[in-house]
Formats: sequence, C-alpha cells, structure tokens
Amino acid sequence: MKRTRAELEAAMQAEAKEVIDELLDWHEDTEAPTLTQIEDAVLELRKRLGERWTRMVIEEQEAVRPVPGPACPECGREMHYKDMKETTIEARSGEVALDRAYYYCKDCRGGLFPPGSTTESENEALE
Repeated sequence: MKRTRAELEAAMQAEAKEVIDELLDWHEDTEAPTLTQIEDAVLELRKRLGERWTRMVIEEQEAVRPVPGPACPECGREMHYKDMKETTIEARSGEVALDRAYYYCKDCRGGLFPPGSTTESENEALE
C-alpha cells in the first residue's frame, strides 16, 4: 500500500535521525579524529542514508508490468512474467536491494529484470 507524503516524510526523517545519532555517537566516542576520519565517517553514513532513501522512494512507485512481456534480448520472443524477485542494483546513491518484476524466456532460458539497465551513462543521457 502506497504511503501518503506525510507518512513517507516521517519514515525518511526517522532514517535521517538514526544516521545523525550514529554520527554524534561516533563524534563523542572518537577523541581528536583527523579530517580524513571525519570525512570517512560522514561519507559512509551519507552513503547508507542515500541507499535507504533511494529504496524507500523506489518502493513507493507503483509496480507496472509491461504488457505484453518484454522481448528477449537473445531471440526476440516475448518473455513471460514469473514473479517479483529481489535484486540488488548499483545506483548512484549506492547499492539498493529492491523487488522488481522478473521475466523469463523459456526458449533461451534467460531472465530479465525490466527495464533492463537501471541507470544510463552520462553520454546516453545527453544524446
């Protein structure tokens, strides 16, 4: 069930508070950290928060299955919907585990998580 904007905002704020508390705990427990140590701690927490927020927003998107199924990249025949399966994608915000529709080609015995590539290169985006 899709959450309201207020519910999603509250969930995102809770995630942010958890990360802030973790950074403040680290700050209190780490005596005289170097700039590199501070940056490493902040960057790791920022990465984790970005991954969590990315997943939250993706999960709020309505699941839409292509009808008919996508064409098999190998043979061109229509692939058939199998189920929702968990996959991990490497997004610009980091690794994100999410559920996506999974399609299977019985002829080639290959699977696909549409839309295929989850990101496009900068060159493709500019064309």
